[in-house]
Amino acid sequence: MFIAKRLITNQQPTFSGFIIKLAVVACALSVATIIITLGMVNGFQHEVARKVYSFWGHTRVQTLEPYRSMVSEEAPMPVNPSIEKAILVEEGYQHMHAFAARSVVLRSKAQFEGVLLKGVDKRFLQSPVSQFITEGKNIQFPDSGYSTDVVLSTTLAKQLEVKVGDTLSTIFMRNGEEIRSRRQIVCGLYKTGIEEYDKNFVLSDLRFLQRLNLWKPNQIGGYEVWLQSPELANAFSKKLTKDLPQGIEARAIANIYPNIFDWLAIQDQTKQVVISVMQVVALINLITCLLILVMERTRMVALLASMGMSNNEQRNIFWYYTAYISLRGIGFGLLVGLGLLWLQQATGLIQMDESTYYVSAMPVKIVWWQVLTTVAGTFIVCMSAMRIPLGFIHRISIIKALRFN
Repeated sequence: MFIAKRLITNQQPTFSGFIIKLAVVACALSVATIIITLGMVNGFQHEVARKVYSFWGHTRVQTLEPYRSMVSEEAPMPVNPSIEKAILVEEGYQHMHAFAARSVVLRSKAQFEGVLLKGVDKRFLQSPVSQFITEGKNIQFPDSGYSTDVVLSTTLAKQLEVKVGDTLSTIFMRNGEEIRSRRQIVCGLYKTGIEEYDKNFVLSDLRFLQRLNLWKPNQIGGYEVWLQSPELANAFSKKLTKDLPQGIEARAIANIYPNIFDWLAIQDQTKQVVISVMQVVALINLITCLLILVMERTRMVALLASMGMSNNEQRNIFWYYTAYISLRGIGFGLLVGLGLLWLQQATGLIQMDESTYYVSAMPVKIVWWQVLTTVAGTFIVCMSAMRIPLGFIHRISIIKALRFN
């Protein structure tokens, strides 16, 4: 330890001093890159998934229709107290509301667009979807009758050239033959940033949808259920389906809309590639630096051996040396990596195309067990890398080494 400290604190300009700095920088860059990659990929996956879950819930309960398209109109199911009770008593339950959907055409004074009108009940006001409303107010649910309010996305509002307070005509077909029209008022605008939703979905009162579909007041399209954690969705859905009446099923949203979640899963491959490349680069740099370091100290090793120092004691000098390089590099890497992540979290410095990536700024999520694993893994790899240069110590001839210049 004493000799290692003297070598580390040696202030004289030597080639080994430059090599040590190079090894520290290589280790720091590797740690910083891995931490930044993990933080940004985690943040991106979490934020996009959060938007999808906020709009749809984690689980959907509806009539079993194996060949139904994911955005088609639902077959009606009765409002059954036993169904709601089964949902409420399941472990992990947080919130639910009833919904229904129907394809309609919205017409303004200037334009018209085909959309999917999604009706919701009063419990919708407590759902996470409300956070996406950027202008105006949410649907106002009267005690009797139905509300004529609709909430459009900002994208649809621009296409239809309408604003909050304007009137739209909702055009639909009844019984596949008769074309009907109803007046509705734009009460608010929302924006999720997910173009697939913003271009196609309009929010309305469930009772208005029941009138359009000629459903009874106790008929709905299904329930959207929010859980305490998205990870519970699959187990919750399977367990709930067993407790539901025949012909009614619960499905996790990730299984109903797999396109976005499959795309998010691909980001894990990107994360693994970046981490693997940085590990290989850091390992090669470190082994090269340590090899040069050992070679430069050949005469010192021979001198210590001639004075009776054992091979294990000689190796310990370089183990301490490697630990110093590793810990210093890891420390700098942590400061740089976490510092840049916190800067992005606070300022949103890195902007993104929301129409392509569903977020306007690169989101960040720091998972501390991943940071600790990176630190521990880097330290173990660095210490393991020292075994290759140390193999040369046993081959050093004391006589030749003392003559070495």
